Amino acid sequence: MHGLLYGQELHEAGMEVELYFDGAGTQWPNEFSKPDHLLNPLYKQVTKTGIIKGGCGACAGAFEVVEEVQQAGVKLVGSEANSGHLPFAQFMKDGFVPIIL
Repeated sequence: MHGLLYGQELHEAGMEVELYFDGAGTQWPNEFSKPDHLLNPLYKQVTKTGIIKGGCGACAGAFEVVEEVQQAGVKLVGSEANSGHLPFAQFMKDGFVPIIL
C-alpha cells in the first residue's frame, strides 16, 4: 500500500517515478487487481498514472506468480547479468533514488 501511495504522491509532486514489484511484492498486482480488494481503487488510480513499470521476473518465478503478474497487466523485467532480477545498479546509474518498502 505504501509503495502505491508514495509513488502517487511523488508523481503528483512532479517527480519522475518508476514503481516495480519485487520479491514477495510480485504477488500483489494480482491481488490489487481484484475488484473486491480493499486497495483496488488506489491500484487503479496509480495504474492510470503510468508509473507502474514492471515486476521482477526472477522473483515472480520464485513465487510462482508469473502468469498472475502478466494477467494483472504488469510487465516482467529482469537483467540477464543479474540472474533475471531487476537491474538495480542501472536504476541508480540513471539517477533514480530507490525507495524500498
